[in-house]
Amino acid sequence: MLSTRHRTRHPVCWSEVLMSNGTDSAAVLAATLSDRSLNARLGVTRANFLRAAFWTALIVFVFWCGYQIERNVLHRGPANIRYIREASEAAMRYITIPHIVIGFLFLVSSKNNRSTRQRLWTVGLLAAGAGLCVLYRLGGGPTDVVLSAGVYFYFLVHELRDEAMFYTVLGEAAPIPDKAAFRRFVRAMIALIIVSLAVVVIAPASFGIYAEKLRAKATGLASLQLAETAWLQGSLPLPVKIACCVLPIAAVAAGYAVVLRKYARVFGYADVKSFAEAHAKLFFVMFGVAAVLGMALLLTQRAYSLILFHVVAWYIFASYQFTRYAPKEKPTGLWTWMRTTTAGFRTLHIGMAAALMILGLVWTLGMNQHAALAWLLAPESFLYWTLMHITVSFVPR
Repeated sequence: MLSTRHRTRHPVCWSEVLMSNGTDSAAVLAATLSDRSLNARLGVTRANFLRAAFWTALIVFVFWCGYQIERNVLHRGPANIRYIREASEAAMRYITIPHIVIGFLFLVSSKNNRSTRQRLWTVGLLAAGAGLCVLYRLGGGPTDVVLSAGVYFYFLVHELRDEAMFYTVLGEAAPIPDKAAFRRFVRAMIALIIVSLAVVVIAPASFGIYAEKLRAKATGLASLQLAETAWLQGSLPLPVKIACCVLPIAAVAAGYAVVLRKYARVFGYADVKSFAEAHAKLFFVMFGVAAVLGMALLLTQRAYSLILFHVVAWYIFASYQFTRYAPKEKPTGLWTWMRTTTAGFRTLHIGMAAALMILGLVWTLGMNQHAALAWLLAPESFLYWTLMHITVSFVPR
């Protein structure tokens, strides 16, 4: 959503930016992921993706240390009164809300948003986002496991779209003779990845692994008694269970084959292999997003780190773009400086995140989590912010 993508391109030395304040052991490792040689070896698209993964893991680790101190040293409990209830969730919330606010401010102040058409799009999508929030609330909101999972799948669409945009904007894409066809290809890949992840979740259901969860009232599906069906109870014959697992996976694999063959022909490649090699960086980041989600679920049993990864990826991308396309003249005014320079953007983003974390500390320790700020700071409010952010991001670029 940040408007840094339409400027001319110049090289950047990340080591000079990130190492300007000295080094320690963490900074040395960060520098390894940030120097120009990594860009040369992997390309900026892949290098930035790996940097985002590294910084995401580091941020979650820092919050995990804070969680351990609050729980085991300060002995603050129960969990719902803590500043950090769960490390990846708190990291996501305190880092992402500034991203959402800044993204919206950059959108409405963009030169591209001055036409009546663009403003109508913005207003219309704000209304659509508000409508989704109302429906989410009526359906049970954060207490409904299924609806909340739906929000994360919706977010995955948002993240995959942005990764494809990074790939093209950074100038590393293979020649794209038909941009409209390329957009259709990206949409097809996003759909396939979403379906792939859904299949991974749903395919084992025939073995009864979700029956207990579906009986819980919090899922919003207990009244449908789906857990009592033979499929979800796990009482089907073994060959049928295996078929329920294998057939959806085979269908998805066939979908990939059809899409890749079709667009290899559309873009003039001799075969799928040459097409995949030409756009290897795009496939790396798109399947890499699925890997980030998988690692988040494996290590934390939660999907929160995917959203944090998205924010960090945007921060790295925007910083890179601002450095490459530094304004020729010194910006006049604080907002222009924040909106057009690397230092200004980082000051705005880091400063807002720090301010939010301090406010969260005051809200937790000094205000006893008073309802007056729950709309901004409570974990239960975060997915409403997410729904609005994703929906508004569909403003035509």
